Amino acid sequence: MTSFLVKEVNFYVIMQTKLSFRPVEIQHRDIFQPYLTKNSQTCDRAFVNTFCWQHLFHTQWTEENGFLVIRAFINGERRAAYIVVSQKDTPTYTDILPLLEADAAEFDQPLTLMGLSEEECDTLQQQFPGQFFFDKNRDFADYVYKAEDLKTLKGRKYAQKRNHVNKFKSLYNYHYEAITKENIADCLQLEESWISQHSEDESAQSEYITIQKAFQHFKALGLLGGALYVDDKLVAFTYGSAIRNDIFCTHVEKADIHYEGVYQMINYLFAQHLPEQFTFINREEDMGLAGLRKSKSSYQPAMLAYKHTALKLNDEMQDIIHVWKKCFGEDDPSIYTFLSRYYFNHCTMLEKVDGHVVSTVFMIPCQTQFGLAAYLYGIATLPEYQHQGISGRLIRQMLEKSRENGAVFNFLIPADDKLKDYYAKFGYMNTQTNAVFESDMDLGTGDTKKDRIMVLPFDEIFRIENLSETLECRPML
Repeated sequence: MTSFLVKEVNFYVIMQTKLSFRPVEIQHRDIFQPYLTKNSQTCDRAFVNTFCWQHLFHTQWTEENGFLVIRAFINGERRAAYIVVSQKDTPTYTDILPLLEADAAEFDQPLTLMGLSEEECDTLQQQFPGQFFFDKNRDFADYVYKAEDLKTLKGRKYAQKRNHVNKFKSLYNYHYEAITKENIADCLQLEESWISQHSEDESAQSEYITIQKAFQHFKALGLLGGALYVDDKLVAFTYGSAIRNDIFCTHVEKADIHYEGVYQMINYLFAQHLPEQFTFINREEDMGLAGLRKSKSSYQPAMLAYKHTALKLNDEMQDIIHVWKKCFGEDDPSIYTFLSRYYFNHCTMLEKVDGHVVSTVFMIPCQTQFGLAAYLYGIATLPEYQHQGISGRLIRQMLEKSRENGAVFNFLIPADDKLKDYYAKFGYMNTQTNAVFESDMDLGTGDTKKDRIMVLPFDEIFRIENLSETLECRPML
């Protein structure tokens, strides 16, 4: 009997109450601060981000049993996830997790905790041994710098940055000033100019809403900002807030790139004007964007502050792990990493017999140079259930799901040449193209030279003959 992702949630106890969430309002900052400043060093713990980005993540919050709970819908609204913060050095998660699991169950999802520190992961593992698995994604690690390094740019490692700053100084008649209500209009005008050049970018539109909200409540949010002018024209601005007493977080940095060295200059001047109490500056994550990673890395961070995700195992996940181990011999970490990032209802097809998973097919949506693609992954059937047409049935169902989701084409990577004839029966065609994934997780065979794809076009726009040597794939988390 086939079942499409029927979830089973085990409760610790029968609860008499449920969590009651509400939107984040500006007056809630005083409630959040004692929680968020406790041992925090990542941008996820900044009230500014929680408040200003709530339109994108449908963020809500509650306070229960000595915990601040922030619920957000991440991964394109596909997953409910929770930031859970206590003012205690060692929180007692048994006081809150049953309520969180019940809330996640209302969305037909396993419990996901996000933004955890390594110490919080250790505590969770000690209190619930073997019940959670953990993932840290390099794409979402914050870059944390010594403030003194960004203020002075001393040493050989900053020679190129100093050159950019000195070039700016020699070319332009500039001045710097703090952001106040008098120059916010100039900042918004620069942002609107930037938006007009990126009108097709949905993330840019969301960021514009965020920036507007930040400027609307600039003082109440405790923001500090800097504006850089050339003559009387604003050419760059930046702002941020304190994460804790010694760490400042830069949330936004915008500049007109027609001015040579402008980004280096605004970063340099802003660091110099921060209060002396801040010995570290967090400049947030690179989101896996190659250009942004190169830029942030070039400033020589003192450390990367990882934000761990914890996913509570349920019976279905245990079954999937069993199938993969039997079929692929996968080691535990790779299975857990995959499940924490790509295990979603609409991207998973499972065959169950007597309530247990015997076959799996996963779909990973990917942005490519040819548009949206659907990558079929984890096609596996337990040996005792093979040669019964189960995998074929799930593949056909997932191909239909891929079309419904708007994919231009579908592709997969055969584990060996013997499988090529099998996949050809579904319409897949051989190519000389290798898939290259922008991910810190290997989503291929383990050898990039062997990651040659088979392709099934869905749209007349896509032409298989237009494929180049590599298919550049950015998995959508």
